[in-house]
Amino acid sequence: MIKTSRALALGTLVAGLVAILAFVGGVAVALRWGGTLPLVATLAPTVPANTTPAKAANDFKVFWEVWELIDTQFYHKEPLNYRKMTYGAIEGMLKSLGDDYTGFDEPVNAAARQERLSGQFEGIGAYVEFKDGKLLIVAPIEESPAEKAGLLAGDQVLKVDGQDMAPQLDGLDPAEAAAKAASIIRGPKGTPVVLTVFRADTNETRDFTINRDAIPLISVRTKMLAGKIAYVQVSEFKETTTAELDKALTTVLEQQPAGLILDLRNNPGGYLNTAREMLGRFVADGVALQEEFSDGSRSNLDTLNNGGPRVLDLPMVVLTNGGSASASEIVVGGLRDHKRATLLGEKTFGKGSVQALKQLSDKSSARITIARWLTPNGDQIHQKGIEPHVYVPLQQEEQYRVDLPQRRPSDLASVNDSQLWWAIKTLTTNERPAFPTPTPTVAADDTSAAPPEATPAEPTATATP
Repeated sequence: MIKTSRALALGTLVAGLVAILAFVGGVAVALRWGGTLPLVATLAPTVPANTTPAKAANDFKVFWEVWELIDTQFYHKEPLNYRKMTYGAIEGMLKSLGDDYTGFDEPVNAAARQERLSGQFEGIGAYVEFKDGKLLIVAPIEESPAEKAGLLAGDQVLKVDGQDMAPQLDGLDPAEAAAKAASIIRGPKGTPVVLTVFRADTNETRDFTINRDAIPLISVRTKMLAGKIAYVQVSEFKETTTAELDKALTTVLEQQPAGLILDLRNNPGGYLNTAREMLGRFVADGVALQEEFSDGSRSNLDTLNNGGPRVLDLPMVVLTNGGSASASEIVVGGLRDHKRATLLGEKTFGKGSVQALKQLSDKSSARITIARWLTPNGDQIHQKGIEPHVYVPLQQEEQYRVDLPQRRPSDLASVNDSQLWWAIKTLTTNERPAFPTPTPTVAADDTSAAPPEATPAEPTATATP
């Protein structure tokens, strides 16, 4: 979950974007990406640069003694890489704190993280993967330059601006190859790129000239389901999510829905203020969460609305599971404590810490846990999660088929999803299932469970040019 001013510089690299492949395919209600993004704030240094804090002076002498030994006595043929040594020392220092969410990003990863949360990037707008020695288009993004130019899923990219891709990707693993190819294809808004593509269905090779543009990373998707139930899926809390949510809510409210389903399953979190703004759409003014600091003091953070649409009375079900983490849990906890919605699904992940982000002088960044957050009622959810009001395990049998509207030929016509099915049932008939609640297998204070950031968050061989 990220608590930050939104003035941080945005990077332009591809690595952090692969997770959005999870959004392709309509509702995508049963996805399994768990990589959370920490809740971060801009963090000012507490001491001037290059100054050792007085209370650490004696301990720091040892660091410089070792550095001097390496610099003067370590056997090496190549020049010492001081930057690599420094980064290693920083990573070790942060790791020694024993906090899974405190960490360090080198410049490339820091830029990718910021781009991922910015809500857009510049390129052609297509998901690619490197599979069986071929660079393939997985799918173009809706309304992207790639889709408008006519690229299709399954197209094989042979050349980019006349340069063969095969020699440039040879010897790389699939993830590295996809990322490198995406970085070659991407470029500034308004610039053209020519892809030479082989299409197996028609056995033809042709060139596509595509003008790059700003590509939005859609985090809110909505559909109107049977029984006039509005379905709103939020996949992440980005900078652009509130604007997307306002647009989605305005659209569905015009159709006078009988109820609303907010799907936060597999949503790993994002910006703190975005979570507060979401709560401000569904509950009257009040506390969104509490923050607790090292000295035991607490502060209340209120919901935010900023003139957005308000949905205060419409019957509402929120879908949760073990991939709902961080900022998602702020929304879930707030809606629960304000008695605004029925929670249905499975227990949330349990990330109740707040991180601060400091961009360093070389564009790297450090994330430092600065607080724990609690629900409006003061409940501690860290490593515990939030239990739903109605427990429903995910089952995908035909009896739980939900028909979906299709706006595009590639959209799913239906999905088998017990949680979504029961959410609709709850809103239309008030009927509740009777699944036995599972017995916990991990103690609430067991820190061996991997945090969302330590869990694979996306397909490893896909990237987004």
